[in-house]
Formats: sequence, C-alpha cells, structure tokens
Amino acid sequence: MKNSQIIISGLTPDDLVELFRPMIQEEVNRIKGDQEEKLLSPAEKCKMFQPSISKVTLASWTKQGLINDHRIGGRVYYKQSEILSSLQTLKKYKTVL
Repeated sequence: MKNSQIIISGLTPDDLVELFRPMIQEEVNRIKGDQEEKLLSPAEKCKMFQPSISKVTLASWTKQGLINDHRIGGRVYYKQSEILSSLQTLKKYKTVL
C-alpha cells in the first residue's frame, strides 16, 4: 500500500486556516440546521392550527399532499418548519407558535 502525502509549501499556518475556514463553517451550519429541526407528533401538530384540526383532517391533508409526514421507527412525525410552508396552501388556518 502506498502512503499518500500532501506537501504544502509557501503557506503559513494562518493562511492554511483561512483557506479551510469557509468550508468548515458551511459544514457546521449544515449540521446545526439539521439538528435544530423539531419533529412534532400528529397530536402536537393538530393543536398548532387555529382553529384546531382533528387527526383525521391531518391524515387527509397528508394523503392529499398538502402536508408532508416523516416516518421514523413506525411512528409519524411532522417537521415544524413545514407548518409555515403549509399555511400558504391552507389559508383559512393560522398557527399558534
């Protein structure tokens, strides 16, 4: 097996840090954004609408494609960020945030 080496000459350690800083910051922001996404149960999601909706209505909207669901381990969850985007389609309802 061959050893791979990268030799960098002409760069100071500070220059090297400045080259990698944007890539590292972008990756940290991506990971942080993924972790902050809050998942809601169907019951929690129903309570967030004003006037409140039933689980049957929520299931119907999901089937129609108005709201996206996410299944994890056999359970159904909804992303909080998708509540806001669904409000554009469901103009009669508001969210209680």
